[in-house]
Amino acid sequence: MSIDPSYVLITGASAGIGAEFARQYAAAGYHLVLTARRVDPLQDLAEHLRAECGVNVEVLPADLLNPDDLERLVARLQQDEAPVEILVNNAGFGLGSSFDAATAQQHLAQVDVLAKVPLLLMHTAITTMLPRGRGRIINVASVAAFTPGGTYSAVKRFLVSISESANLQYAPRGITVTAVCPGLTHSEFHDAMGQVAPSLPGFLWLTPQRVVADATAASHRGKALCVPSVPYKVAVGLTKVLPRAAVARLIARTRNY
Repeated sequence: MSIDPSYVLITGASAGIGAEFARQYAAAGYHLVLTARRVDPLQDLAEHLRAECGVNVEVLPADLLNPDDLERLVARLQQDEAPVEILVNNAGFGLGSSFDAATAQQHLAQVDVLAKVPLLLMHTAITTMLPRGRGRIINVASVAAFTPGGTYSAVKRFLVSISESANLQYAPRGITVTAVCPGLTHSEFHDAMGQVAPSLPGFLWLTPQRVVADATAASHRGKALCVPSVPYKVAVGLTKVLPRAAVARLIARTRNY
């Protein structure tokens, strides 16, 4: 239990990694603000956590591509009463197609949800946290950020870069920003794209529990970057020394575009 229970705002909280962030923070005594497009699973999770952990859980259904919904999230971050002291930018999606097979609008929507929205919420959170002199932000990126994997990889790389920059600038003022870069994780990610999950060895698959535990530990330590599990740490290291064409071939079976 945290000494001074704070509110954590989590995007994409209805399933997978986002729901696991909610479970682990609630178990630690934090109050929650949960947002996602799907209302029913969000409400079910909120009711369960209220009963199981005895914490307050606010539900703010939102489509991050809807300006009005996004404005409500910005307003909640700016709220002085029951302030949000931890922001988890987790919402995201893959296109499941090659660059030319998806429309330009689909690519732009991916850029909005995976880069523009986290940037807006992160900026709002930081400007609100600065007067208090404390706060934490976790941006869920991906190991794809270190690979040539189309729009998805490009925006995840942006998220890593902006997190590292913000952490350098604001950690001395009490606000840490951590980019967590998981590899393949058991979730609804591939189902949402209408794809069958890649058939790869079990050690390459992470659980949401592992990803969130590593991410929150890294955040508490003020680390700018977190890559869960040794195999993926090694993989990220290899992307820095192998030719880009070789890296592209290695990730072809798991590319999210």
